[in-house]
Amino acid sequence: MKIKLWNGKTTPRVGIGTWVMGGEQFWDGAPTGWSGVDDAESLAALHAAFECGVRIIDTADQYGGGHAEALIGQAIADSAVPRHEFILCTKVGMVCDPKTRNIVGVTSDETTIFEAINASLVRVGVDHLDLVKFHLNGFPPDQSQPAFDAFSKAFEQGKIGGFGWSTDDVDGAKHFADRPGFVAVQHDLNLFTPAKAMLDVTESRGLWSFCRQPLAMGLLTGKYLQREAQFDSRDIRGGAADWMRYFDKTGAPSASLVARLERLRGALTRDGRSLAQGALGWCLAQSDKTIPIPGCRTVAQVQDNFGVIDQGPLPQEAVEEFAAIIEDEGPS
Repeated sequence: MKIKLWNGKTTPRVGIGTWVMGGEQFWDGAPTGWSGVDDAESLAALHAAFECGVRIIDTADQYGGGHAEALIGQAIADSAVPRHEFILCTKVGMVCDPKTRNIVGVTSDETTIFEAINASLVRVGVDHLDLVKFHLNGFPPDQSQPAFDAFSKAFEQGKIGGFGWSTDDVDGAKHFADRPGFVAVQHDLNLFTPAKAMLDVTESRGLWSFCRQPLAMGLLTGKYLQREAQFDSRDIRGGAADWMRYFDKTGAPSASLVARLERLRGALTRDGRSLAQGALGWCLAQSDKTIPIPGCRTVAQVQDNFGVIDQGPLPQEAVEEFAAIIEDEGPS
């Protein structure tokens, strides 16, 4: 299941997401991070991922105000895996106070974006990053050009090996796709969010599709099947965010999506996979350029999720079965 990327590096077609490793943070009082995070546990999860063969690491300067980037730098420095084997991907555009971990604004300013890239390089402890993405989902394309000018400058100077946009806006994804160095779009993709229109764009433009939330924030692992499972108000899953569809306003898992998962369970696990491995295999089956990046908090999650490296994409008959079930159900 190895692929050759835009920079010539060869790697398994899956990465580890590190949003959770940033820990708690807030935006206007609402949680945008994860409660109860332990740094030692995060480092152990990263090293376990490396042992599984994972080399793509996805993060953002916003996660804990740079805390996740610093942990990644520590893990790489302590690893026996050579630096050149890693594909380090970050995102910039949100402004987060590293002391309070509060998001205080957003920016597309060229100078600020360029400085943010330099700051990420320092935190991770490297002289170049393999991919940097604009982190403002749905930001107006006509106001985004300064940010992409900064990306182009950093690309030309060798600070980054490519750039892209973390967005679910199809028109926005196309807007800068013809720029030299634009290689990827990061967007939601999972069994509850098929994202066909976005995949049409990435396929037609030859872009890599970084699959955000491939496990629906853990719902597709099956660990939240009990309705009494809830999260407190300091956790993104219990913060009643307007965009949240996987958990309800009380922090309990969505009853309709839990019911859908139960209907899909047989096809997901038919060939001996866990639910998580089946869901990730579904993402891999959508295109030969999809790269699911599940977030991992523990070694056990790492070992479960990245068992998909040996299994590969789901067989086409399973994918077709899912499509038929979802079509019969109608919108979730």
